[in-house]
Amino acid sequence: MKVMEGIAMAVTRIILVGSALAAFRDAVTMPIIAFILLAIFFLGLIYQLFSENISIIGILSIFSIIIYFSGHLLIGGYNGMSLALFIFGILFIVIGLTMTGGFTFMTGIVLLLASILLVSGNLILSFLYFLIIVLLAILEWVIFVKNKKRKIPFLNRLILTDATDAESGYTSFDDRSYLLGETAVTVTPLRPSGTIRYDDQRIDAVAEGSYIAGNVRVKVIHVEGTRVVVRPMED
Repeated sequence: MKVMEGIAMAVTRIILVGSALAAFRDAVTMPIIAFILLAIFFLGLIYQLFSENISIIGILSIFSIIIYFSGHLLIGGYNGMSLALFIFGILFIVIGLTMTGGFTFMTGIVLLLASILLVSGNLILSFLYFLIIVLLAILEWVIFVKNKKRKIPFLNRLILTDATDAESGYTSFDDRSYLLGETAVTVTPLRPSGTIRYDDQRIDAVAEGSYIAGNVRVKVIHVEGTRVVVRPMED
């Protein structure tokens, strides 16, 4: 008798689980719910792109696409390829956002789109969803870029944004701007180029005019990179 009761309870549980899964499947595959889940995913993903760290909205977007995909798989048209594309797509997106950057992220997006199209079973409806979502995504992108002046953090790993000018503390190896206004002595005549001596340094220089004799005190009046222009000192 107890064995029969146990079997009955197990069957009841299976029926309840099956009913719950069927209700979940029917809800997720409703066109409006499917559209909302896809919109949350793609719009949340764009929001995450403009965030420095993983945000709640970014996590919610991942959960929304998992729910979408799970519900459509329960329809019965199981596709091993779509599941593989989905798993690798999510993996590439997460890696792209957290570590490697743009190429991995975009690869994940392409794989995920392919998996959504394969599992949806309705290309026309999926295309309509994507069209509306793209319009919303463009609007969100414009708001972030134009109004909020935000930038995509992971692009900093792909693009060199640091300035390499003097104001940022960088100088070239042959920068001689320190000579400007200093006095030196010509070692050789400048016709108009030659050599001057500044302290213990021998430096190539150019006369302001056409000629300066040797052993003449000169003043540096212009420096541009390695080009040093001098004029004779007045007695």
